[in-house]
Amino acid sequence: TPFMVNIPKRLGEVTLKDFKAAIDREGNHRYHFKALDPEFGTVKEEVFHDDDAIPGWEGKIVAWVEEDHGE
Repeated sequence: TPFMVNIPKRLGEVTLKDFKAAIDREGNHRYHFKALDPEFGTVKEEVFHDDDAIPGWEGKIVAWVEEDHGE
């Protein structure tokens, strides 16, 4: 289900930890973000570490959050 949240930081400063706190989901998840790759164009970039900045897309963050069943 799509939804929108506001994170009071500039693009490029928002970390995965900030994003996780804003969406408040229980359990283990995988986080993919819409990004621009110079070679391939538009891609989904997976971010793993809480301290990593997440990519922005056209002034916003576009994300896919998937449950991680450990498979």
